[in-house]
Amino acid sequence: MKLENWERTLYAVWVAQFLALMGANLVFPFIPFFVQDLGIESAEDAALWSGVLATATGVMLFVSSPFWGSLADRFGRKNMLLRAYLGATVTITLQAVVQNVWQLLALRALQGAFVGTIPAATALVAAGTPPRRMAYALGLVQMAVFTSQTVGPVVGGLMAQAVGFRTTFALGGMFYIVSFVLCLVFVKEEFQRPAPGTKSTFVGNMRSVMRVPTMMLLVSVMFLVSSAAVFVRPVIPLVVESFTEVSVETKSGLVFAAVALTSAIAAVVAGRIAGRTGYRKTLIVAAVGAGLAYIPLAAANDLASLLVLMALVGVFSGAMIPMVNALIGASAPDGKQGSAFGLVGSAQALSFAVAPLLGGLTAQQLGIHAVFPVIGSLLLAVGALVWLTVREPASVQAEEMATEPAAAGSPSSR
Repeated sequence: MKLENWERTLYAVWVAQFLALMGANLVFPFIPFFVQDLGIESAEDAALWSGVLATATGVMLFVSSPFWGSLADRFGRKNMLLRAYLGATVTITLQAVVQNVWQLLALRALQGAFVGTIPAATALVAAGTPPRRMAYALGLVQMAVFTSQTVGPVVGGLMAQAVGFRTTFALGGMFYIVSFVLCLVFVKEEFQRPAPGTKSTFVGNMRSVMRVPTMMLLVSVMFLVSSAAVFVRPVIPLVVESFTEVSVETKSGLVFAAVALTSAIAAVVAGRIAGRTGYRKTLIVAAVGAGLAYIPLAAANDLASLLVLMALVGVFSGAMIPMVNALIGASAPDGKQGSAFGLVGSAQALSFAVAPLLGGLTAQQLGIHAVFPVIGSLLLAVGALVWLTVREPASVQAEEMATEPAAAGSPSSR
């Protein structure tokens, strides 16, 4: 069976993104210990520095994403993805030779400023995919994110034990080199640069995207649905510790892995379902389902119930981000997908920086179990907001109407 160009690009990007993001996730299990090796002796200070390093990356990604997205609309989305892979290769590899925590902080900030592979890959796939297949395609891209988050830390922990922290950083950079080559060789983008007389400035591109009536609403929805998982992340180990004091780290890892696994499966399955039911309806069901699944977690009283309920959360939450991405990709002005997903990258980066802090404050004020009904109620509100304000993009409706007569006359429909 011969693949269409958009399918070849999609599968090449999936493999490249999985490898690249696995390389990025290799270092997370040992960042606090590496900080201690750099001279930060106490565990409390190491934890603080680990948070500062993550915030530096998130803040720079928040600032830089719209700029890179606008450049993608001017010079090509494939070029921007290649640029992101190259930036990651340099900044992550250099972290293997830092001599103090300030050098590490500078490089983690530069990593946020020059990387941003997720919005770049999303824009590349969205720009070349037929509107009716966009949810499936972007679900597959999101699946690469979830699976890398499951596999990467495990592989990184094993590598750190076998070859040391610094070598693992260097190997993480090597993963990005492989992704760069895969993208360079196998991704074919049918990109036409704007005509010489056409204005394609950063401000102009942003204005064009923001003029779409529901665009900023959808970007806000992306911020909210992206916040859900990281809102509860700080308290999961504490909830596990309330059940048992034995192997808390391992058991917490199992909980995160359960969510990532079901989310990865849901991201692809939901894309296929949305091709029949529509992106808007699928997003509403996913948001409401995730909201309802979070609420009973407040009553989880053992590891088994926590694992089952968090896996159920993943079934619904894994569908949310691909659906929002599909709505944004189908709604974006022609040729402005890079700018649109640049805004999406900023929204997600902001959620990664803000939501863990808000989750920690909620746990401090209301108790660690209170974070679950709080975020569950928020997702129920998101479902209601989408139901009341979002409509299926015109491009998807037009493609549905165009395919209906052909389907009616096909042998399989008789």
